[in-house]
Amino acid sequence: MARKYGGPLSERRKARMRAVVERRQFDLTVVLEDLADPHNAAAVYRSSEAFGLAELHIVAERAIWPGMHPAVTASAHRWVETRRWYDPELCCKGLQDRGFTVLCAALDDDARDYRDVDWTLPTALVLGQEKQGVSPDMLKRADGCVIVPMVGFAQSLNVSVCGGIVLSEALRQRREAGMCEPTWDDQREALFQRWVSREEGLPQSE
Repeated sequence: MARKYGGPLSERRKARMRAVVERRQFDLTVVLEDLADPHNAAAVYRSSEAFGLAELHIVAERAIWPGMHPAVTASAHRWVETRRWYDPELCCKGLQDRGFTVLCAALDDDARDYRDVDWTLPTALVLGQEKQGVSPDMLKRADGCVIVPMVGFAQSLNVSVCGGIVLSEALRQRREAGMCEPTWDDQREALFQRWVSREEGLPQSE
């Protein structure tokens, strides 16, 4: 029987949560800009959580945030912290100020093959709106663009598929660099405690 929300967690559950936190990637993130389809948003959240991302950024400037389809997220959104923005340039600057290189998935003349990027460095991948793509303001402020090369008639992929492919390569590189080995620090301890507090239904400390 599934555990009801609230109440003390079992030691087994805490151990599972701790094992996940130990491998969280705090310096790799995704920015979703003005997505229109809740299925796509949910699928990106699910991929992000599965590949170990600690946070995800939402920019909702040109469109109302559609939310996420719960059947698609499989509760993944509960384990990825969300940061919301209403200005793409401020979002981009905020990430760059934290040391992230911001790369847009976009068909640009100077775009690099996603496999040629060093994803072991602090990086934010921007995935734009399904029809209009990444906004001009985001492209202007970002550090560059990446593409997933196509060999068929189609010149682009569904946004969630593109995100999954790029994140898979990012995690491959990080795993080979030893960045997915279990580790613990103050940042992970704080995340772990937030998870435990939320699951037990206790108020979170400021």
